[in-house]
Amino acid sequence: MNEWGGDAVMTLEDAARFLKVSETTVYQLLREGQLKARKVGREWRFLKSELVAYLKEGADMNDAKVMLDDVNGGEYRVENGQETVALWLPMSRDQKKAMIQAVQKGDTSVTQIVMDALKNFTRDFF
Repeated sequence: MNEWGGDAVMTLEDAARFLKVSETTVYQLLREGQLKARKVGREWRFLKSELVAYLKEGADMNDAKVMLDDVNGGEYRVENGQETVALWLPMSRDQKKAMIQAVQKGDTSVTQIVMDALKNFTRDFF
């Protein structure tokens, strides 16, 4: 951590350690817009005060309930009116159902679906 203007500037690794979560979780919070940060070159920088503010506001989970998914098991979450499955994949249960049907028909594979999702995820961050 480096001091700047009275506020600590933190790397992704520092932020994850400070929040006591994995770096993947920090990326997810960034993607969801729950954390504020700036990309400097190829690296993320966080202000410690922003991380403290995030913790203080408590990431109100009343509007982000995790529920059991009736489409082939699993869980899903609805937050700010958007449905996500597998707690990270930004698709609705109807989209998940369509993908499962495509796999069952042989039009695609689960591996291909996961690879496509990972490509989209990493494209947003790297």
